[in-house]
Amino acid sequence: MGEAADLDRGLWPSAKPVGSHFSVIEIIPQILALLEKHDIHVTYFVESWNLLVYPDTIDAIARAGHEIAWHAWRHEAWSKLDETAEQTNFIRSFGDEGLEGLDYISPAAEQAAMVKSNSNEDLIAILPFRWTTVDALYYMEVFGKLRKLKGFPREEPLTPTELTQKYIDQINETIEHGGFLSLLFHPFLTTSSERIEAMEAIIKYLARKRDEGVVPVPVLVLEPLRDVLQAEVEAMQSTPRSTPVKWIDVYPPPY
Repeated sequence: MGEAADLDRGLWPSAKPVGSHFSVIEIIPQILALLEKHDIHVTYFVESWNLLVYPDTIDAIARAGHEIAWHAWRHEAWSKLDETAEQTNFIRSFGDEGLEGLDYISPAAEQAAMVKSNSNEDLIAILPFRWTTVDALYYMEVFGKLRKLKGFPREEPLTPTELTQKYIDQINETIEHGGFLSLLFHPFLTTSSERIEAMEAIIKYLARKRDEGVVPVPVLVLEPLRDVLQAEVEAMQSTPRSTPVKWIDVYPPPY
């Protein structure tokens, strides 16, 4: 949200004040209006730093019934942090400068992240995601090589119309075969009326499928997600394995 990632990467002009980023002031209200129009609820991953800068916006998101999730303190590249920096990030993010006292409880509550383990160690289950349902893959110049790797028709950025069709194709595939699907949008990339229209087309499609009784929306339902988490933890315990190299390890996203 806002300037968080740019500040972390040293890209925000030092003389420019924070607190009026276009994505927060102009784009998020439009997105919230679309979600309310179609009665769709989402999870918004927010850097805890934003609680200091945009508390009213985060409150508006929560009051609208959306889930607030954690996106580090200021969008740090987690793979570049050592153990001490990770601990500091956790403490600050969930302390009185960040998420502590946020007056909102997820519909799934604490159960969404609870998994049983035979170990005395705390574990985090890592769920996969599809780059092909991340808007940055379609819109950002820097992802040209990844577009080629994913079999897209060209390395140049794709149009909102192409994004819409590919998202809907994957929604239909998930409906047919079952499973978990997350659809990701960044407000700072939703920079034109065409991109807003693409987002609404997908929201509207999800709402229609919900009304037809075909798919539960939000797709992130407590019990199925807990099953996925539990299966992941059990697999890690019974079959130790190294984490495979992912694209994100060798080509970290700039956002």
